[in-house]
Amino acid sequence: MGVKRNIGELSRDKRRKRRVKPTILIISEGKDTEVNYFKEFNLKYVNVDIKVADKNSAGKNKSRKTDPSHLVDKAIDYMDHKYDITCDDGDSVWCLIDVDLNYKNPDTINQRVEEIEKAYKKAKNYEKQRKKVINLGISNPCFEIWYLLHYIYTTANLKNYNAVKNKLVKETPLKDYEKNKCINSLLHDKTAEAIKNSVKLKAHYESLGKILMDFKKSSSLLNVKDIIESNPYTNVWELVEYIEQLNLMQP
Repeated sequence: MGVKRNIGELSRDKRRKRRVKPTILIISEGKDTEVNYFKEFNLKYVNVDIKVADKNSAGKNKSRKTDPSHLVDKAIDYMDHKYDITCDDGDSVWCLIDVDLNYKNPDTINQRVEEIEKAYKKAKNYEKQRKKVINLGISNPCFEIWYLLHYIYTTANLKNYNAVKNKLVKETPLKDYEKNKCINSLLHDKTAEAIKNSVKLKAHYESLGKILMDFKKSSSLLNVKDIIESNPYTNVWELVEYIEQLNLMQP
């Protein structure tokens, strides 16, 4: 965990338990919302080291496209060259992806399915080769659905970011919400409610026969089209729940 050590150092003490915080590496396609949200976690979850990289962070793909496959490339680059990620020690890596359909494109669903499937296969191939897992945190239509679930459980289709924002502004205390605002202080005491609503939403779609993400199983089975057809949806709760549990487990 932490900054990657040189090969000689690792070989000398690779069997020794490292007494440092577990590392959660988060790769984000945005530079405001997800970054602001998770950077604040280091103040709340003091036993976990949370590192967030966005499209402007140093490393592979700096200032390049933020399609899902490029996010996985950045995660791989960080894992290979910057951080010593060891799953057995509690470390975890996540790429955060918004479905964010482009309705001006007549083939938008199939195109987005292909993009996310490419990223998922790349992550699974890396796992097979290196025995290190890259998780996908997918939100439909956008990350802000996670914020909404802190206050509201809904299965009503939300077409895009503007639809989610309108619901946040009209139906929650986040009356002046903007992407560049950090709102963790308002969400702090409602995380359990957000997780509860997210689990309920997942169960709703699974009752309809959808195959969705399952962080605990790390399964190779995934129907990306099912995720895109499940709106609203997010599995960010699995990342947050894992951070909470990991924080409690540390001495």
